[in-house]
Amino acid sequence: METDSEIAFNLQMEEALTDSLLDDAVSSPNTTDLTYDAVFGAALSTVLQNDDLYKYEVEILDQYKTEVEAKRLRLDLCRQVHDRAFACEISTVSEAEWRKNGDNLTRPYGEGSSSSKGQTLGLRVYVKGLVQGMVGGIGVAIRDWNDNLVFELNKGLGDKENRVNEENVELKALIEGLDAAVVLDLKGVTIVTDNPLLYQCITGKTPPIFKGAAALSSQIDLLLRKLSHTRTSLVSPQDIKSAVDLARKAIISEVNRSAAINNAKKLSQTCTICLEDTNVDEMFLIAGCQHSYCFSCMSKHVQFQLLHGILPECPHENCKSALKLESCTKFLSPELFHIMSQHLKEASIPISEKIYCPFARCSALLSRNELQRPTGDATVLWGRTCPRCGGIFCLNCKVPWHSHMSCADFKRLDPYPCTDEKKLKTLATENMWRQCPKCNHMVSLAEGCYHIHCRCGHEFCYTCGAEWTKKKPTCTCPIWDEGNLLHNRRNR
Repeated sequence: METDSEIAFNLQMEEALTDSLLDDAVSSPNTTDLTYDAVFGAALSTVLQNDDLYKYEVEILDQYKTEVEAKRLRLDLCRQVHDRAFACEISTVSEAEWRKNGDNLTRPYGEGSSSSKGQTLGLRVYVKGLVQGMVGGIGVAIRDWNDNLVFELNKGLGDKENRVNEENVELKALIEGLDAAVVLDLKGVTIVTDNPLLYQCITGKTPPIFKGAAALSSQIDLLLRKLSHTRTSLVSPQDIKSAVDLARKAIISEVNRSAAINNAKKLSQTCTICLEDTNVDEMFLIAGCQHSYCFSCMSKHVQFQLLHGILPECPHENCKSALKLESCTKFLSPELFHIMSQHLKEASIPISEKIYCPFARCSALLSRNELQRPTGDATVLWGRTCPRCGGIFCLNCKVPWHSHMSCADFKRLDPYPCTDEKKLKTLATENMWRQCPKCNHMVSLAEGCYHIHCRCGHEFCYTCGAEWTKKKPTCTCPIWDEGNLLHNRRNR
């Protein structure tokens, strides 16, 4: 059998080892001090943190921290028991003995620890569960034989906790109290409650009969078996005030937490595209239809539409509400903003009025109505001045101004004034491209039927250029070529 000095030495070594482990845990980097994002970057960090090995490591670390904290609590409790036992021993010393040996009366920590541990039987575990509305609260207080507080715990229970009711919460309070006693390595305790049903449940006189009690009762039996000695005491509510106060604090905390969650939900909305909860400050509300989406999804939607030459509209199915350029500054990059403003300007100018400045360094989109003749020269019929660059060009020929030459002579003498235009015409002829009769945009048929729907909205026949009206051709050309349709099917 171990002597008191050997027990004291073992306890001191155990405490020193635990303190060493705690120091290592505090000084070593962990997920709080050094994040995965800082080491690996955001993209790789997400992959690593989704890995099962990472989750297992985090779980092991959390388990280790819990065990270390429990060890610290047990050692602290042992010290308290030792100190209070020694204080009780001193209080029994007579005045004469104190004068004679008081200065030499000592008991280092660990001496007589076996008797000190035996005094844990005097520890009392007060448990209380309260219910207010749909919220419950648990209070646990552990006190020594001098009614000094050793340990306390409070915990709130919401409606998700198996539909909170009084019996349920009382049993959960008992489980928390017994679990704390096991963690603190208390060999024997007195369980104190003011609930007669809970008292009868602990003593085995009346087993709980409400729904879900069987699983909770099994937990209680398992925890009771881990304690060497237990007693149960039924007291009045006044004698369990410390646990009642803790339970009330837990209810208040749970109510405040639920209110904070509800307020946070009110301040966030779910984007119906990405289905993510997003702060209302980062949601874009479309004025015409009141549909709202997060900035990220709206930016991708507008970019996709613009790159396909389509003026962006509300992404909601069958909604045609237009997007206002000024409001889109919240989520558009400067490049996308410029592209969208150009598309809006193009859409605002009728096809018949649309023209581009022929000077290569300008190429500004213009409307015929805003063009003016060169100042001081009223005889120039087709001459116009670009308001952007100031260059003079021929409105009929769409080329820089040809002085002292009619449009007919200019076209006859120089049918391809621009080298690039001549190359484009040659390339279009070789590849059988067509120009839209309305906006002159070049169109290439890769596959499918000969019904062309141009980006400007005009519909025409790819073979002869005749207009389609009301989804029907005005010419007698074939609508499709079987080769194009078979090619399309093979690609699928």
